[in-house]
Amino acid sequence: MSPDDYERLYAESHDRPAFSNGDEGYGWMAANCDRCIHDKPARQGNDGQGCPLVLLTLVGRTPAQFLDGPRDEQGRYGITNQYVCTDFRGEDDPDPNPRPIPTPPGQGELVPRELFEGHRMLTPLPEPAAIGGDVR
Repeated sequence: MSPDDYERLYAESHDRPAFSNGDEGYGWMAANCDRCIHDKPARQGNDGQGCPLVLLTLVGRTPAQFLDGPRDEQGRYGITNQYVCTDFRGEDDPDPNPRPIPTPPGQGELVPRELFEGHRMLTPLPEPAAIGGDVR
C-alpha cells in the first residue's frame, strides 16, 4: 500500500466517521498505526508518504480495511481494539508483505480464488420488524 492508492481507497471506503471524537481516533492510532510499517514514514517526518488510511479517517471516512474488533456482551469495545486493520504490518515483522493462504496440494478449485479475495466489511442484519417478518 502506498499513498498513491488514495483514490482507490477513498472510493471503497464508507461515508461515515471511523471515530466518534479525536481521543478515540488518536487512542486507536497510537495502539496500531504507531507500530505499523505503512505509517513509519509519517512518524519520521515525511507526512506525504504516510498511510493513506490515516488520511481517510481524518477526512471523516471509514476505510474498508477497518473491520470491527471484539465486543463484549453489551457491545462495548476498548479504544485500542475498536477496529482490526487488515493492512496492519508490524515494523519488526520479518516479512511485512501479506501472503495469501495457498491452496492445499490436491485440492480442486471450482472457481478462481482471486475473484473473492480482498477486503470485506460485515454489516448487521436488519431488525425483523424492518423487513416485515421473522429472520431465521
